[in-house]
Amino acid sequence: MKFIALLVAFVALSTTAQKELSGFVKSTVTNLPIANARIQIEETGETSVSDETGAFIFFGNYPKIIHLHITAVEFESKVLFLTESEQALGRQYLIGSLEVYLSERHLDLEEITVSTGINVQKNKSPFLIETRKLSDLNGITTLNMGEALAKIPGVYHSSIGNGISKPVIRGLQGIRVVSLLNGMRMEGQQWGGDHGMGISEVGIGSVEVIKGPASLLYGADALGGVLYYSDESYAAVNSESVKVQSIYNSNTNGGALRVLYKQSNQKFRFLIGGSYANHADFQLPNQKFAQNSRFNESVLKAALSWNGKNKVHHLRYSFNHVMSGLPGHTHDSILNPLEFQSELQRRKQTIPAQFFDNHYLSFENKWFLERNEVSLLIGQTLNQLTEYDEKVTIPGIQMRLWNSLYTAKWTHTFSENLKVVNGIQGMFQNNLNGLDGMERLLPNSLSFDNGIFSMWMYSMDRWNFQAGLRYDLRYIKTLEEFNGKQVISKKYGSPNASIGAIYSTDKFTFRTNVSSGYRAPHPSELLANGFHHGALRYEIGDEQLRPERASQLDLSFEVKREHLVLLVNPFLNNIQQFIYLQPMDSMVSNLPVFAYKQLNRVLFYGSDIGLHYHPHFAHDLHIETTYSYINVLTATDSSVSMIPPGRLMMSLRYQLDLGKKLQIKDVLVQYTYMNKQNKLAFNETASSAYQLLDASLQLKWNGKVPMDVQVGCRNIFNSSYIDHLSRLKNISMPSPGRNIYISINFNISHQLKKQKA
Repeated sequence: MKFIALLVAFVALSTTAQKELSGFVKSTVTNLPIANARIQIEETGETSVSDETGAFIFFGNYPKIIHLHITAVEFESKVLFLTESEQALGRQYLIGSLEVYLSERHLDLEEITVSTGINVQKNKSPFLIETRKLSDLNGITTLNMGEALAKIPGVYHSSIGNGISKPVIRGLQGIRVVSLLNGMRMEGQQWGGDHGMGISEVGIGSVEVIKGPASLLYGADALGGVLYYSDESYAAVNSESVKVQSIYNSNTNGGALRVLYKQSNQKFRFLIGGSYANHADFQLPNQKFAQNSRFNESVLKAALSWNGKNKVHHLRYSFNHVMSGLPGHTHDSILNPLEFQSELQRRKQTIPAQFFDNHYLSFENKWFLERNEVSLLIGQTLNQLTEYDEKVTIPGIQMRLWNSLYTAKWTHTFSENLKVVNGIQGMFQNNLNGLDGMERLLPNSLSFDNGIFSMWMYSMDRWNFQAGLRYDLRYIKTLEEFNGKQVISKKYGSPNASIGAIYSTDKFTFRTNVSSGYRAPHPSELLANGFHHGALRYEIGDEQLRPERASQLDLSFEVKREHLVLLVNPFLNNIQQFIYLQPMDSMVSNLPVFAYKQLNRVLFYGSDIGLHYHPHFAHDLHIETTYSYINVLTATDSSVSMIPPGRLMMSLRYQLDLGKKLQIKDVLVQYTYMNKQNKLAFNETASSAYQLLDASLQLKWNGKVPMDVQVGCRNIFNSSYIDHLSRLKNISMPSPGRNIYISINFNISHQLKKQKA
């Protein structure tokens, strides 16, 4: 009770001295008002929606210097930089009677937004930041987050059936890819190939992807890239909304139910939601079922935000529970793929199975003082992993990973052209084995991380420059002997740097960036000495492993025309002392033996190419094509496994807008061609090329209770294929066959009674 009283008092002190910001949104061409435009103050997260006259209003506490982000359907988005002195983008605007003009857009171009990770407009960032709304990624509905992310150029996913999926960025995955949820680093034993992502789509609005070393702002380990998940925006000021989504999939005879409620008034904003998904074994193209590929997921999510005078606070919590079967589990030395296929589709839990519980709690605070912004994020995460292998009552593995972290940043704006971001980050991890577990993958251990960084940003005419330095320290200590290996205590440290520039006009953008990265060996790589049943292998670590160091050159060329956008993004990523698993051509209890080794140098190179065409003669037709290519060079024969093959993706969307009460919105057809992969590591098997065709139809019911319905089909021709990154490839298990799905969405909102000032 004392804590609640203190919190109420703190909130009360933070909600005084309110002021007003209002204006109108209009069309540049017609000068007519734009209704239902969304206006957001980036610094605080407050949102307003324009009415039929184009008017919007904010009434409360917000900083003296703000970024106002304005978006509307069929119009180009805009970000205004507003100061109390009424300066914005070189023009004079009056606070209280702001007029914003938006131009009509022919292409669904990437919105001009302020990146949540680096607090800089993405069209002024020297490194390419891919931002995708989750709703756009689910134009063709997917069963998990990994499949949705794999629609982004350069991003793939490695999976064990439908229940466990991990992101792969330019050929790198696991602990080389750092994931953040609203700025808080997510830690969930991602070193294991059989450990899932620990995040659900509920309440997630968008994801930002940075490809390649991104250690400068996000800490050590980010050699492959960063995934930055951001929550949905809160409800508009003085309104509430409820979103309900129900999905059914024929292939797994399962689906999901998701609910999200949001409410905002002049002082407070909050959201609360949850979901439950349940899927039986997935069906193969031969009409049989993948044995023990069933899974279910439960999610709870809540967030609260409130403003004070020149300050904003965000308190967030999310919980994710997953039960996933482990298809393909065996101790037999001679595999018969048919043994893992069943005539019956089952849903009931059986062994072997894994249970994941992920808790994420964070408290973020921002203070705005003239030209300074100070932010402090503190967080606590808990990952609990339990695996039942041989017995239903006694867990084979039981692990708990506690992670306490903080990030403190100070941003100073010298002028509209010069800004600096300084910060420190820290993380304390405690990895503990449960007393009931029969086996151990890791010893009980502690690790400490601390880093300090500084990044400078300067703009001049059409040029924007960015440079930064960082230094990280990591300390690892085990608390016990482990499988014959003594207690260790190791320290690692390394500087990192990044420098880049961007030149941008209305028709052309050029980016270049050079960045470095650093990753200390993980305890699993140093001390492994036993079975890893989930990954179907026996692993041996090496205490003498040295840290990996990466340096990447990243370029991008973007050509923009009224009806065409072309993007070419080549890269070179050179990693020294690359750590990998080397097959040893031996068996222990019928499982293959792998040992952690290092290569002096590995060069990852390739390119992402994207084309978006909107024919002038067909206003409602959009054609989008992307191609991703990755290759690896080593001084010896390739020892880097699971490198994604080239991938071509094409989509055709036609916006119909037919009907009145029952409206046919659009038709989407998506084609994927995956190249064969015959550039292999030692003892790795090749993969054949394959192609897939998916389609969806979106309907809208404009009744008293609006409803969106999406009907679609994945793998229309029921193609039989095995993805190169599937960890079921060793048992010749094909990916799921044809899946017909239906998604029903309700999104209801209304205004609340306005409060007095």
